[in-house]
Amino acid sequence: MEQKRIDKKRITILYLIITVSLTWLCQFMPILMGMDVENTSISSFDYSSIFFGIGGVMPTLVGVIFVFIFYTKEGLKDFLKRCFVPNKECIVAIVISLGLICFEVAVTQLISKGLGAEALGFEGLKLIAKNPLYFFYFLFWGIISGPFSEEFGWRGFLTDRLFNKEKLLNMSLLIGFVWGIWHLPLYFYPAQIQHDWFMINPILGLLFIVSCMTAALVYTTIYVVAKRKIFPIFFLHLFKNIILTGAMIYPFSDTYSVVVVFVEIVMDVLFYVLFTRTPVYKRKLDDALEFDYLK
Repeated sequence: MEQKRIDKKRITILYLIITVSLTWLCQFMPILMGMDVENTSISSFDYSSIFFGIGGVMPTLVGVIFVFIFYTKEGLKDFLKRCFVPNKECIVAIVISLGLICFEVAVTQLISKGLGAEALGFEGLKLIAKNPLYFFYFLFWGIISGPFSEEFGWRGFLTDRLFNKEKLLNMSLLIGFVWGIWHLPLYFYPAQIQHDWFMINPILGLLFIVSCMTAALVYTTIYVVAKRKIFPIFFLHLFKNIILTGAMIYPFSDTYSVVVVFVEIVMDVLFYVLFTRTPVYKRKLDDALEFDYLK
């Protein structure tokens, strides 16, 4: 049993080291090579975006490889089921996720308007209203820009490895911190919001890492509510990408882009503190089981 715990710890540390190292190696490469990264993003289709995109999929790629290498057949089946087969709790989790993100948008814009900012543009929603096929366009980019490239790893593999009902807060903050520093290369890409925040104020830039830590509290809560299912977490990440700071509400003011990080941190903490005290959450947590599918 002691050897099993040591192996579990080593595998987890190895996953973190490989994932972060490969992402930084790939995404820093265009900068070190002097390539033009002025407009680089996942959808810019320039040469830099190749390195950018490859680095961005490392959490999922490494996580899936680790599952195939280190998990038993039962563990592999469980992993695939958690990722692709929803249960009834997933519907509740998705609705909760959407409600939280929309509420954060509303609060952010309310504060922004109080500071004199213009209204949200909602260009994405307007495009969908004119041509419903745009829904699939935004859905595609929203899914590959975070949910599929990260969540098979961060939540599908890592959260399952670290899950402990008695230490959920510590586990969530740890994963959130790693998730935050994993984004380090994005501070050097002008088209990324992390770069904008750091240029406005380095402290604001560093608050992004804090926002990842508080967001991880919400992700863990959804993980528990959905009985370890990763399926609804894809949607939570999707909603954050295309609604909170994304195409659905764009263009938004410079004021909004600054206020949103503070609102997200506060609202995520409040959500975690309040929701984890509800009878529904406590029942789900009591029913939660800790699995160890390592070979």
